[in-house]
Amino acid sequence: MERNRFDIQFSGDLVPGTDLLAARRQIQHAFNLSDSAVGQLFGGKAVTVRRGVDSETAARYQSAFRDAGALVRIVPASSERAPQPLPLDPFGWSGQSQSEAHARPKSAIDRLFHYFEKALAAVLLFLISVVAVIAVIELCFVLYKDITSQKGLFLLDLGELFEIFGMFLIVLIAIELMASVYMYMMDKSVHVEIMLLIAITALTRKVVVMDLESKGDPALYMLGLAALLGTLVGGYYLVKRLAGPGDGH
Repeated sequence: MERNRFDIQFSGDLVPGTDLLAARRQIQHAFNLSDSAVGQLFGGKAVTVRRGVDSETAARYQSAFRDAGALVRIVPASSERAPQPLPLDPFGWSGQSQSEAHARPKSAIDRLFHYFEKALAAVLLFLISVVAVIAVIELCFVLYKDITSQKGLFLLDLGELFEIFGMFLIVLIAIELMASVYMYMMDKSVHVEIMLLIAITALTRKVVVMDLESKGDPALYMLGLAALLGTLVGGYYLVKRLAGPGDGH
C-alpha cells in the first residue's frame, strides 16, 4: 500500500490562452459544483481541493483540471490542521465511500421528505417540459397563420411581430425554468443567478407586449417597470460578482 499522500491545491492558475469563464464552466460541470463552490474555487486564494490522496488519484485530479485549462499544485500532505477541503470527489477517486462523501438524512422522516422533494421536483420538471413543448407548437401555429393570412407586401405587421417576439420569450422562460429545476434536483441549491435571469426575461417580455393605452398613467407605469428592471439587473450584477470575484466581471 502506498504511504505517500498528497494534497491538491488550486490558486486560480490557468493554462496560457485559456478563457477564464470557459474554465469555470467546465470545472463546475465536471465536478457538479454549485455557483458558490466554483466562486470559492476561483476566488483568487489558494484552495485545497482534496487532502491526503495517493499519487494516482492526484494525477486524475490534475488531468481533470488540465482538460479544463486549469493548473493545480500537488504537494506532500500536511499534518497540520487546515480548513475543510472543497467536496470535489464526484467519481469516488479518493476512495471515500458515498456515505462519507455526502451526508444522508438520518431519520425515516428525513429520508421520506428527501424522496418526496425529489418526486415533486421531477413532476414539476415534467410539467414545465410539457408547457414548453405546447408553447413551441403554439408559436409555430401562430407564425404559420400570420404569414399565410397576409396578402400585402409585408408578411407580418408590427402588432404580429410583437406578439411573436413575446411568444419567443415565453419559450425562453420555460427553458430557463427547466434548467433551474434540473439543477435544483442535482445539487439541491437554488441558483439565484438563473432566477434573476428568468425575472429579467419575463419583465422584458412584458415591455415587448405592453399596451400603454390600457394603463391609467403610462408615464408612471413605464417608470415603475424601469425601476424594477434596473433593480433586477443590479441584483444580477452583484450575484455575479459574489459568485466569482476573480472572473474579471
